[in-house]
Amino acid sequence: MNQDWITSFEALRSVYIDEAYSNMAINEAISHHKGCRDSFVRTLVKGTIRDTIRIDSMIDELASGGVRSIKKRTLIVLRMALYALRSMNSVPDHAAVDEAVKLARNVAKGTDRFVNAVLRSYLRRKDELESRPVSLALKYSFPEGITELLRSQYGEETESILKGLNEPPAVILRVNTLKTNAQELTELLRESGRDAGPADDSGLALWAEGSGIMNTPMFRDGLFTVQSLSSITAVRSLAPGPGSTVLDMCAAPGGKSTMMAEMMHNRGRIISCDIHEHRLGLIQAASDRLGIDIIETRLLDGTVYDGLLEGKFDYVLADVPCSGLGVISTKPEIKLKADPDNFESLYQVQQDILQNAVRYAKSGGIIEYSTCTLNKRENENIVQELTKQSSFVSIVEMHTILPYNNLVGFYYCKLRKNA
Repeated sequence: MNQDWITSFEALRSVYIDEAYSNMAINEAISHHKGCRDSFVRTLVKGTIRDTIRIDSMIDELASGGVRSIKKRTLIVLRMALYALRSMNSVPDHAAVDEAVKLARNVAKGTDRFVNAVLRSYLRRKDELESRPVSLALKYSFPEGITELLRSQYGEETESILKGLNEPPAVILRVNTLKTNAQELTELLRESGRDAGPADDSGLALWAEGSGIMNTPMFRDGLFTVQSLSSITAVRSLAPGPGSTVLDMCAAPGGKSTMMAEMMHNRGRIISCDIHEHRLGLIQAASDRLGIDIIETRLLDGTVYDGLLEGKFDYVLADVPCSGLGVISTKPEIKLKADPDNFESLYQVQQDILQNAVRYAKSGGIIEYSTCTLNKRENENIVQELTKQSSFVSIVEMHTILPYNNLVGFYYCKLRKNA
């Protein structure tokens, strides 16, 4: 059995059936199959998830009874093979069909002939199926509801956004300035056989090539953190200095908290909160790895006001729970779950957290509200609602980052609490 294909199948089974996050599913599957190729598995798994909606539309035409009539394991094998046939030039057509048939014999016994027939049918009809006009949503394999939401808010820019959300950005490393600098880390990366270079002009962010970056001694020694360039940009805007008091209201797994600690030269105080106790351990582990000791973790529901925190902080970061539409390029499984009809429950949570953030800031303090979505109802509308209700809060700067040029979709707004 080909280790690359069985590993990819196991990761996809976790995503489709157990609703696991793709990154965690991939890492777990790879840990069980030491002989697999990391980059091949990540490409096949993420690509299959990303193109699921388009692939399923083809299966509906190729298989009698369509997707609904196919058992889950067999359907996963077909999705994998069709992604490989459509998008992986490194896999010859005959090899993709052969591996899928072998995989079906192993994980979905009795379906190998069916899998072979569907894939052969695709190859015969490939030109017809691939050249047929389709909707914008189907072209980029997005749910119709998400496509229409983006179209209503971004108009003619919608297609560029959908295309950008289908293009995974480069791996971005945030340099831990407590232990090294961008030049030294770049040299270490290149010495290890990885090409790397500056991702922006901050001296804090590098792009790096090569898989398995978090399994390197450099990562274990705390020389860097993997973090999106959009997120790095937002924290740079907040800019807490040494000696500041900071509250990170929705902090796990700790990327923004630890970046602020590095910007503060590990001097001052950061209280990093999360609503789930087990996720506080992720913040502590990240702090320990990076050599940070100014972060205190605290169990906190950001929607519930805590009078003990009233007016205590120079800076408050409210990186709130959101629909995640901006990070589909790195978390394509969001496509399988995102439904605008379910977003309503988020809006009140976001408003409550932001209102509490303002109360926790000192007079003259800075609050930053951020999300990793492009849905304006979770972004501009939430801030506008706050400023309508609170005359003592003013906007300092506000940015929507669109998913182009190695950036994920992101929104942040920096506010000042006036006297």
